[in-house]
Amino acid sequence: MKQLLNSSTNRRIQFVEFLDQLPSWCDIKEAARTVDCSVKTLLSDIDFINEFWGDYIYIEYSKFQGVRLNNITSNKLGNVYGKIFQESLEFQFLEKMLYESNQDADYWINELFMSEASFYRMVNALEEFLKRRGLQLERSPFRVVGPDERWVRFFYQQYYTEAYGVNQWPFTLNHEETTCFIMRTSTDFDVSLDDREIQEAAYLFMVTLNRMHQGFYLPESVYEEEDDTIDKVLDFSRPFAEHLLAGTDFKLPQKWYKEISRTVYHEFYNWDNPEQIVRINSKIDTFLKNISQAIEYPLERDDKRKIMQEMMSWYVEYNFYPYRQIMLFDKHQKFAREIQLVYPIFSSLVKIHLKDIEKKSPELWTDIRLNNVFFVLMKEWSHLPVHLEKLRRKVTILVISDLGRKHAEMLQDFLIANYSKRIVVDTFKEPVIATGPDDFENFASYDIVLSNNPIDGYDNDNVLIVNNFFSASDRENLLNLIVAVQKNSARKHLKELGNLKLRTAQEIYFSEKIMNQ
Repeated sequence: MKQLLNSSTNRRIQFVEFLDQLPSWCDIKEAARTVDCSVKTLLSDIDFINEFWGDYIYIEYSKFQGVRLNNITSNKLGNVYGKIFQESLEFQFLEKMLYESNQDADYWINELFMSEASFYRMVNALEEFLKRRGLQLERSPFRVVGPDERWVRFFYQQYYTEAYGVNQWPFTLNHEETTCFIMRTSTDFDVSLDDREIQEAAYLFMVTLNRMHQGFYLPESVYEEEDDTIDKVLDFSRPFAEHLLAGTDFKLPQKWYKEISRTVYHEFYNWDNPEQIVRINSKIDTFLKNISQAIEYPLERDDKRKIMQEMMSWYVEYNFYPYRQIMLFDKHQKFAREIQLVYPIFSSLVKIHLKDIEKKSPELWTDIRLNNVFFVLMKEWSHLPVHLEKLRRKVTILVISDLGRKHAEMLQDFLIANYSKRIVVDTFKEPVIATGPDDFENFASYDIVLSNNPIDGYDNDNVLIVNNFFSASDRENLLNLIVAVQKNSARKHLKELGNLKLRTAQEIYFSEKIMNQ
């Protein structure tokens, strides 16, 4: 949907996303080439970003070091996209159409304060975007429609999720009472939802109410179906729903629960047949067993149940609505990227076994939902990061000090106290002034040679110079180097292993640890 943004906003977002992927400073000219603009324009963009988006992100600029995204605020990128949603005429138009679906061009031109030519340029761009999501922008009156009404509702749910997130509520209905209604009914259906999932279900509930209010209902064939357990539970909750809607324009038709059950709780429907449910459930169960065996770490029953619930829901949603839902911001993208960088072997195992779930549609798992899979595994699998850290091989460090052996041992003690689970550390016990080629050959066998001063005659890449006692900068540099060594070692080991599916956990992880200790 970024093609709907004006060129300046698109360029600034591209610039921020580029910096967000970098670990440190970037040359200003390289950054300008990446976003295809002049350095002068980029410097102007930096001023704009820091002034208008500065509550959430901040870009540092140095004539000597270049540019970088401030680490303290770089996790607030989603808030920037929220501001873009609120300031964009295109997105305002989409949102307003949910409430007013019977207005013509003249109304919207006046409502949005646009010229006729600008309005129709926007309409043409929106039509192309919606078409790629299986939807249509009707004219006279203007409204979003699709082959199935639920496609439109899913689209708007994603819009509100990205535009407003968890902490905002753009509807007139009481937020707390709406989420309580969602929590009550989901508990009745034995569905476990976290805070974000409750909010997203509440968005879908509100979108459904608004679409019904505008006259958009599910096909008559849905109403002709015999009421199932979910329908009956929802119908029993009618008094709670009526209390929630009291004093509003929303009215509940006789079989309102059909609309809610097949939209908000769509994961219970839209399967091709019962056999498909059993087959996909079995494949996801096998996927989790394979990952658990590969890393030799058990998956508790409740954790497994939650993960399977999520993945089954994603599968049936894509099976019913086979389009990418992300508009501007994938909230799990950065999370998944970091997981793949820090734990490359685990990530490769996930990707390999994920493809076995549904070979007919590999794009479902390897592309559209991969970020979500990494997120749900790390979030729901109790203490998984602790176990993965134990599997990483320890980095070998040699401490050298020109202040003598006792000073080197003091630095060694500090390293052991702070990084003992990540490192194996030795000290060089001879006078530094007497080092020569034989010593240098020994130095090169360590991952890191840590010294309080440059070593005359030895300038290998594994040297890290620190202060006589570790400064904050020294500690940051050392940790970054330890992680980099572990990642590079894992990638090298991964390449040597070949086909992971044919390897045991001992070969995948423990052989590397033994080999390097």
